[in-house]
Amino acid sequence: MQQGQTVPSRFPLTEGDLPLTARAVFLTSLLVPAVAIAQENLGLDLSPGGDKKEEPKNKPADRPAAVEAPIATERDTTVEDRVKSVQRKVYLKKHRFELAPYVVVSLNDAYYSKFGLAVRGAYYLSDTFALSARFTSMQVIATSDAPIAKSTFQSRIFPSYPQWSVMGDGEWSPIYGKISIFNSILHIDAYVLAGFGVVRTQTSSEPGRGPNPAGDLGLGMRVVAKDWLAFNLALIDTAYFDTPAGTTKGELQNMLMLNAGVSLFFPFKSTGREAE
Repeated sequence: MQQGQTVPSRFPLTEGDLPLTARAVFLTSLLVPAVAIAQENLGLDLSPGGDKKEEPKNKPADRPAAVEAPIATERDTTVEDRVKSVQRKVYLKKHRFELAPYVVVSLNDAYYSKFGLAVRGAYYLSDTFALSARFTSMQVIATSDAPIAKSTFQSRIFPSYPQWSVMGDGEWSPIYGKISIFNSILHIDAYVLAGFGVVRTQTSSEPGRGPNPAGDLGLGMRVVAKDWLAFNLALIDTAYFDTPAGTTKGELQNMLMLNAGVSLFFPFKSTGREAE
């Protein structure tokens, strides 16, 4: 370098001061870092298309996540799962025979008590209707009020002394239900009865006499403990005409009898028990 000659400064350089090769090197040095930053931070794929790997066409499908079973709520409960408020009747009597022994006692005679034993048989044509026959054997005993009435009031009492009766009745059971006793469900049904028959009294053996025609009306209830066993309670009023001893005047007699006993059903198994 000759003395006195001015050396140009390298910086700053203008575009006209750099040769073409130097410009290319300078631009490349600026683009390479920019590409790397774009790929890393911006998610841009600037690689050549030929280098891109194709995904396999038959890519196995992702296994679906296990679906948890929904928890059943009261809203999801089906009709079959709910307890029916009106359930099917399981105690059925249709085409069954009932045999019922009773203890009987009168309730409406203050002077002469009547008590005895009775037996009743019934056949059920349907679940609510039966035809029955009842035989009752009775004894009559004077109460303590009878001699008081005779001595104090100078009363003359002409009692009727029934000995036995035979009655044929129709029975209708319109009411059926259930009760719970000591965590056990018992079936009950109430019934009414009415019929006709005869009553033999003390004076029926006199000449020209015989058993007196009679009619009865009553109501009762059965509490079923087993398919073949029930407890039976009935209140039956039997009316008949009789001419007691000591008088020639016939009168209408009423016997209001309380019947308490058990009922045995044949066949032993109710036809509706399997529905329970």
